[in-house]
Amino acid sequence: MLILRRARHRTACLCCSMHKLLIVLTILLCLSSIALAEAKDGNTLDFPLNMADLRAELSDAHRPESRNNRYPRRVDYQIRTWNKITDALNNRSASLLLEQQPQRVIPHTVGLTEELWAIVPHERIVGLHESSRVAAYSFLADQFPAEIPTFLTEDAEMVIGLQPDLVITSFYSSAAFKHQLNLAEIPHVETGFFGGIEDIRDQIRLFGDMLGVEASARQLLQTMSHNSEAICNVVTQRLDGQVPTLLYYDRMGFVAGKHTLFDALCQRLGVKNAASEHGIGFFKQVGYETVLKWNPDIIVVPADSGLKQRLTGQPILAMSNAVQQHRIYAIPEYYLTASSQFVIASLNYLGGILNDE
Repeated sequence: MLILRRARHRTACLCCSMHKLLIVLTILLCLSSIALAEAKDGNTLDFPLNMADLRAELSDAHRPESRNNRYPRRVDYQIRTWNKITDALNNRSASLLLEQQPQRVIPHTVGLTEELWAIVPHERIVGLHESSRVAAYSFLADQFPAEIPTFLTEDAEMVIGLQPDLVITSFYSSAAFKHQLNLAEIPHVETGFFGGIEDIRDQIRLFGDMLGVEASARQLLQTMSHNSEAICNVVTQRLDGQVPTLLYYDRMGFVAGKHTLFDALCQRLGVKNAASEHGIGFFKQVGYETVLKWNPDIIVVPADSGLKQRLTGQPILAMSNAVQQHRIYAIPEYYLTASSQFVIASLNYLGGILNDE
């Protein structure tokens, strides 16, 4: 009888242990499913490089300035213009004479601010565009001191009131804003149209020459180069000969074709951009029927746009590759609109998507 009781006890213990084990395995399976779902949403992507480290490296490239910073100096450069009606790109020569090293600099856009913040002593940047402080648009929004004045896009009067000795504008800064700078005799330089990573590098090189921070500019360019190469090496190994097709689909149905930074990123990663493959240049609107006809493997859309849900729920796209394979990705907008050295962070993000099987 005692032996029988012991046997029953052991059997009960064994059943209890097996039950606990099944519970643990079930929990682990659920956690794995959650992790996989998060990965598909882009929250736990396996980036080629550690994103936090990469962004930190791109944020600060300051090096000691040369003691032989000689002014006055004349800087010659090229400005590329884009005719939005004909889509023609043209270059024109420009020159800027600087009597002394600028000490009160104002960049007019987010991308220009990010470039200057990484190479110019911060005390020399005396004004920020309002979007630079918005985390949805700027990689450095949380780094700018509150005491730096903030201006609106067309607020030329405030910019003039800050008494800058150089304002850096973009090709899309308004003619009215630049006209007011001219009337106030505020020195300003316009950067041209950019549609590739090399255009961003040219800007950084130009700022190094203009502002006497050549060593810092060279350091930032080196940081971009070696990280870009490292990202692409990892992506090439992961793709193992595959060449997926990507499509950037923005609000109002705009896609990014040739002469856009998205196309440049695709080229750098060795993948196809569906829009440029079908002859699209710059940004053009296309409908769902066109998306289905192109049938890209991967579609990327801005986060918080609702586009992922809209595309996934479109009956016409139900049989498309991206919907069938659950490869529509909602990406934080600043990765899609990066127009500075942080385009390398965008490259890293797309590299993580390409590895998300």
